[in-house]
Amino acid sequence: MINIIFILGFLFFGSNCREDRIQADPFSNGYTIIAFGDWGREGNKAQLMTANQMAITAQENNAKFIISLGDNFYEKGVKDITDKHWENSFEKVYKEESLQIPWYVVLGNHDYMGNVQAQIDYSKKSDRWKMPSRYFKDEIMIDDSTEALFVYIDTNPFLESYRKSTKYKNVLEGETDIQLKWIDSVLSTSNAKWKIVSGHHPIYSYGDHGNTIELEKKLQPILEKNNVNLYLSGHDHDMQHLYAGKKTNYFVSGAGSDTRGVGAGKLTKFARGDIGGFLVLNFEALRITARFVDNKGNIIYNTEIN
Repeated sequence: MINIIFILGFLFFGSNCREDRIQADPFSNGYTIIAFGDWGREGNKAQLMTANQMAITAQENNAKFIISLGDNFYEKGVKDITDKHWENSFEKVYKEESLQIPWYVVLGNHDYMGNVQAQIDYSKKSDRWKMPSRYFKDEIMIDDSTEALFVYIDTNPFLESYRKSTKYKNVLEGETDIQLKWIDSVLSTSNAKWKIVSGHHPIYSYGDHGNTIELEKKLQPILEKNNVNLYLSGHDHDMQHLYAGKKTNYFVSGAGSDTRGVGAGKLTKFARGDIGGFLVLNFEALRITARFVDNKGNIIYNTEIN
């Protein structure tokens, strides 16, 4: 059941479903993380604005870690672990102390234009960059008795157009079935109270790219069957909350740097694509509170998932 709180109402501006600022204090309890994607643009203005506000929000809420939802480096990923992108797009941009926490990273399509293995290998060089493989899991106790399962997946091999394109390197069709079996096994054998799956491509979206048909057909049934609470994605350069009336809530958080307009449809709970921002998640034993914060520090959306 979703209980939407502090909502001032939807206002429509062109292709954006917009809400005014919501007044809310930082979280005083629970386990807080930040999730965002589509950011690595060598410190351009939009990236810096969002990064600066992330640092403030992370400090105010004692954020424990960050999920990077892919397209970590534009336009063509990185060449190796010494690529200038690491300094210009990551180290020098997210330099504040509050952001020196673990970053759990998934791969986007732009990352596949470069050296994917280099992003995995950077985990050995950086204390905070966490990508041990193309897909992986992590189990965390958010309090003394409540466990959360975080599953990080590689959505790129699911897309037929990527597998046929020479632009995306090392996207293999055979990896899809293997990964699906792994995802189902990890989710079905977990007793965690909260289950969160993160991948680059959205299953549902009213943004520029729209729904990802292959994921809707193959991944969505696995999420719902295994009572996954949240599916987090980027790819569309906007912020959305979508709900199909079942177990899983779908969040798009791809406004880490440059943004695009976004529409609204029957699944839309919130959509905003005219400003940069990120998703803040606070976990407690009986609820998840999800907030979108824009790059000016406004809490533009706040919802509880019970």
